[in-house]
Amino acid sequence: MKLTTEVREQFRRYGSAGGRKRAARMRPDAREAVARRAATARWIRERFGSSSFRSLGLPGGDLVDSGLAALAGGKATVESLLVSLAAARLRREGVPVGPVHDNPEDRLYALLSRSAGDLAHARYGAYLRQMSSFADACRIARRERG
Repeated sequence: MKLTTEVREQFRRYGSAGGRKRAARMRPDAREAVARRAATARWIRERFGSSSFRSLGLPGGDLVDSGLAALAGGKATVESLLVSLAAARLRREGVPVGPVHDNPEDRLYALLSRSAGDLAHARYGAYLRQMSSFADACRIARRERG
């Protein structure tokens, strides 16, 4: 459905006013996290043609999307520690990874040990293989895009 220019302009005015009001109510760190996520989505869209890796169908794209969002918010999750661990390779393949967690290997393993117990080592290895597959697919997607 095509909207008239007049209707689109009205949506733009109301949308930006609402965004400014919401931003004024947010804490500075939360506002920064939202801005980082938006900037990352724009960068991914320009570089790969979609605003998220999940929608591109890349293996592990959901992990990377979650990890980038958690990193932007400063949260230490399995996904954010995994992205921190693979940051150098991901940056090489064109993924916009910002500031990362310190000592992600040990922190990730400790987090997996708490949740998976004896299976922590197997999960750790599986996550690393998934990140490697993601980076390989990312390289191919960039080549195909030009």
